[in-house]
Amino acid sequence: MAEPAQPHDKLFKGLLDQPGTAGALVREWLPAAVLDLLTDDPLELESGEFVDEALRGSQSDRLYRAWMRCGGELLLYVLIDHKSTPDPGIILQLLGYLLRIWLSRTDGTAESLRSLPPIIPLVVYHGAREWTVSQSLRDTIAAPDIIKDYLPDFHYILADLGPIPDLELSAYPPLRAGLLMLKYSHRDCDTEALLVQVFADARDLPMLFSMLTVYATTVYPDASPALLRRAIHRVKPEWEDEMLSIAAKEWMAQGRAQGRAEGKAEGKAEGKAEGKAEGKAEGKAEMFLHLLRLSHGPLSPDIEDRVRAAPAEHLDRWCERFVTARTLADVFDTTTTH
Repeated sequence: MAEPAQPHDKLFKGLLDQPGTAGALVREWLPAAVLDLLTDDPLELESGEFVDEALRGSQSDRLYRAWMRCGGELLLYVLIDHKSTPDPGIILQLLGYLLRIWLSRTDGTAESLRSLPPIIPLVVYHGAREWTVSQSLRDTIAAPDIIKDYLPDFHYILADLGPIPDLELSAYPPLRAGLLMLKYSHRDCDTEALLVQVFADARDLPMLFSMLTVYATTVYPDASPALLRRAIHRVKPEWEDEMLSIAAKEWMAQGRAQGRAEGKAEGKAEGKAEGKAEGKAEGKAEMFLHLLRLSHGPLSPDIEDRVRAAPAEHLDRWCERFVTARTLADVFDTTTTH
């Protein structure tokens, strides 16, 4: 799939911001010997992002602080890689991020430079291809063995979601729901069955449930209104209208964005203000027709002509009705109240 990485970033950060999910992720992937060093105190989210600006579209990160029983802090750097294939450069990128974190923790004095906190990096990958990149910096350096002891080295923990059976992605249902959605963002799947599973895992968390709904509308091309309605109804029927409303608003936002982009391109090509306005209205009409087809199937020529000929204010009114409409008549009927 060629969807933008922004929805992956939003879901990942929103997922880890849910109570308990960051702790579950870290504790399920850290080695047992490292876990034994830590206290039972919850993780503390540190401020700041360390990903390179050029990579913001394909990577997201979070930095957490944990406390060790022997005293002192341990930093846990979680990086999620949104690319569909492994990036051989990630080991050097991680090295740069770790350096930035250490530099942010020192004031340049000898005392602070002698007491830098340990950092353990965890990379979460949900691309379609198997991860084949080395997890050791030293393995990527071409040098005779006799001098390797003089070279820097570090390892990162890898969570490659692809090979993990779905129900084993996490023992904590909210975390499993988010990881499962990310896992199949680059893979073919039965979208309805997937949504039923993730909605079941998030059935008591309305905020996470809505994030998963928005993510599905953005990333999964076959997540039609009818399919979403069926999946939500099977798990949480009392949330059906609310979640469909959230999904419809997301589709409408996508339609407005597409309309603006097409209108701008049309206006530039025409070189006239009216060309820009016509292009914008045309883009909005086509996106609205796309939503209607997703929800209600093939449309009659009369409806297609009516939508394409409608002024912008009519399109806006119909889009608002579409949020709660169950039939085409509800969308266009001026006597129906929503």
